Formats: sequence, structure tokens, C-alpha cells
Amino acid sequence: MMLRETFPVGPLQCNCTILACADTKDAVIIDPGGDAHRIGEIVAYYDLTVKAIIHTHAHIDHIYSTHQVKTEHGGEVCLHRDDMALYQGVAAQATMIGVRPCETTPVERFIEHGDTIEFGKRNALVIHTPGHTEGSVCFEVHNDRDTIVFAGDTLFRRGIGRTDLPGGNMRKIVTSIRDRLYTLRPDAMVIPGHGPTTTIAEEAAKNPFVTA
Repeated sequence: MMLRETFPVGPLQCNCTILACADTKDAVIIDPGGDAHRIGEIVAYYDLTVKAIIHTHAHIDHIYSTHQVKTEHGGEVCLHRDDMALYQGVAAQATMIGVRPCETTPVERFIEHGDTIEFGKRNALVIHTPGHTEGSVCFEVHNDRDTIVFAGDTLFRRGIGRTDLPGGNMRKIVTSIRDRLYTLRPDAMVIPGHGPTTTIAEEAAKNPFVTA
């Protein structure tokens, strides 16, 4: 079995997820974009060992508490190399949206398409999906007979990520969604970077921006 806690964090309500192998209590934290104290409470409640802090991309609302979570709980900080300019430019991002700058911590592992991130008996498959940013990725995780896709800001319920920010590209995000997400299991649950969950089948049929 797998433990999962998903909850909105920070002023922009990024969906942060804590995933853990129920057998070993090894965990990964996806997009710690704020509320480090709440993340810590969940880690403590389940007595988890944080193996990795993984990011769908490097916009500030997805990395805001990475430094604090790393300092307090450990875990290998993972990011796609193509988003390093955004990660290093977090102060400028803070100014752009009017929030206090956050500290950053070195990236320890550059993840690529096809990589797997292990946590106990479970793993997350990295799917590179450029378009929202150059280094945007999604994570595919299997939980017994179910599949969950953590889509970051690439794919939302009836929406897609913005492409008018640095690194954004409409052609690329459409290609990423059609070729790398809509080809996954139709019944896979999609947990986007913001907002409610959906499924691959629903978006392939009903998303007004990108249909299969």
C-alpha cells in the first residue's frame, strides 16, 4: 500500500503531496510550495523518512518551502536541469508576485525523462513535459492496481498551464500533453499543480485546450 496526503499550500494554493511506502515509511514530498509546518506535522504523524523532495517545475509557488523542508527533514532535492535558471532566479519571481523571497538549497539530483525516484517499495516515473516551463515534469506512480499522475502545471482539470511566462511554449505544452500524458492509462487519476483532480480519459475527451 501507499500513503498519500495532498493539500493546497502557500498563497497560490499549490497542491503539495506527501507520498510514502506503507511498508517502509520511506517518503517523497512533491512541490513543497509553502506551509512547511503542516508538511512537518504529517511527516511526524506517520513517522516518515523523507528520501526525496521532488519538483514538477521551479516556479516559486512550487519550491517556496524546499529549503526549510530539506533542513528539517532531509531528502534529496530533485529538479529537471532545464528549470535551473528559474530556480536560481527565485528572488525575481518573488518580486514579480509580491511575496517575501525564500531561501534556496542546492539541487542534488537532476532528473530526466524516464528516470525513477524510489521510496521504499514504490517509485515515481519522471515524464518530461516541457511547455509551461522548459523543465516541467510529471510523475507517474502506481499504487497497487491504480495509477496516479502528478501533473504539476502542465495539465489541469479542463485547463492547461500558462505559456506566457519565461520558458513557456504553447506548441510544446500541447505536444507534451498529447504525446506523453494522453498516452497513459485512461483511468489514471491526475493531480494537477492547482485545483481539483481529474482523469486522463476526462481531459483527453473534454479539455477545451487540448483534446486527444
